Amino acid sequence: MHPCIQASAHIANVQETWYSFEDDRIHKDRFLMAIGLGTPAIMNLVTIDSGSALSWVQCRPCPIRCHNQDEEAGRIFEPHQSSTYQSVGCSTEDCGYVHETLGIPFGCNEEQDSCLYSLRYASEEYTAGSLAKDKLTLGNNFSIDDFLFGCSGDDRYNAADAGIIGFGGASYSFFLQVVRHTNYTAFSHCFPGNNRNGGFLSIGPYDRFNLQFIPLVEYGSHGDNPVYALQQLDMLVNGIRLEVDPSVYATRMTILDSGTIDTFILSPVFRAFDKAITAAMLAKGYAREAAGKNEICFTSTSDSANWRDMPTVEMKFVRSTLKLPSENVFYRVSADKICSTFRPDVAGLTGVPILGNRATRSFRVVYDIQDSKFGFQAGAC
Repeated sequence: MHPCIQASAHIANVQETWYSFEDDRIHKDRFLMAIGLGTPAIMNLVTIDSGSALSWVQCRPCPIRCHNQDEEAGRIFEPHQSSTYQSVGCSTEDCGYVHETLGIPFGCNEEQDSCLYSLRYASEEYTAGSLAKDKLTLGNNFSIDDFLFGCSGDDRYNAADAGIIGFGGASYSFFLQVVRHTNYTAFSHCFPGNNRNGGFLSIGPYDRFNLQFIPLVEYGSHGDNPVYALQQLDMLVNGIRLEVDPSVYATRMTILDSGTIDTFILSPVFRAFDKAITAAMLAKGYAREAAGKNEICFTSTSDSANWRDMPTVEMKFVRSTLKLPSENVFYRVSADKICSTFRPDVAGLTGVPILGNRATRSFRVVYDIQDSKFGFQAGAC
């Protein structure tokens, strides 16, 4: 099956606990949580995404094109079977705000007075459909009425779960709709590095013990869809700074995106990183694989890679340094081949550095919106 979350709730805090399974055919490097939508509630597994705000699931009937949803991700949501389902009208404040933040000039099914949305991701995946409200249930003892989400009738989605649950900075995100029912504006999670370990997700107050902090910026002016970002200052391999002008880092903020797998760095930084990590790996007996120009891969001259004897990589941010274990720098492709999780920005969105989920797996990370800081703790799950 898949790493998924079951929910339990408290007055001050909404908590989730991971249950891990061996088969990853559903999650495919994404991390999922379970939600209930409608009355009666239909359980769906959805991808946790801190890089976007609008939550959506695919709905039936699907008038244009929808992805294949695995039966273990739950039944496809059918609005007409929910007694609490409401369509969002075209002239409502919710409709106008979603259109404004997503950059949609207009979208309305006037015959049904139904507000339409469309959203395209950097991965070229997209979703389009109608905005709706319905009852949201987490676990057995927490629910909110009138949860705003997208009922998708057209998508290109490279996964088999039901859709995406947004933790971004717009007021209609899942996170900001749920956190109103707690007493502190923050969320934290630990995505396990493998399917044998457990992890967690929490909304509301959090334990500050053993955390290091970096100033957190909600990046995006009024009218944009705000995202969470950090200011990187430097990068090191085996304790040695990369051969790149430090002023390069200051030109862009690094976006935090749990829905993106790899970490994208600016092209001058990537070239310097490629040079440094290749020299370090060759010195340890690895051979450079003839991969594409946007990938860094190595093969081992022994039977398998020695994960305990890899170069160290550090990302220096304002106030704190993120020291990455080898499992967060490389991933296994085959028994004797590993690749780096770092890629150049041109392989994603040019000019947009992104810290993806491979780099922070097994870390407890905290998005403290109330105090504008990002916390992290290595080896937490």
